Amino acid sequence: MPTQFSRIIAGELPGRFVWQDPEVTAFLTIAPLRPGHTLVVPRREIDRWTDADGALLGRCMEVAQAVGQGVQRAWDAPRAGLVIAGFEVPHLHIHVAPV
Repeated sequence: MPTQFSRIIAGELPGRFVWQDPEVTAFLTIAPLRPGHTLVVPRREIDRWTDADGALLGRCMEVAQAVGQGVQRAWDAPRAGLVIAGFEVPHLHIHVAPV
């Protein structure tokens, strides 16, 4: 069964995308810590971030950095926080939010 994130990526569930490329997407979370809270998600379903190959994990981090720079500018935030929690949905995702 596809994860909720796979269904968002496929367009089966609504999502507000801020980044899309062949390997990684980023969309706003439905439960934001604050405005701009974004999830960076690989298109491929990978449950645990420790199971991702280095190239994909590196690409996710590159996208997270770009998104972090964007949320800092958009919300005039001094920093962007980054967390890999991975408990809510069994699909690797990186939380990026202005702080």
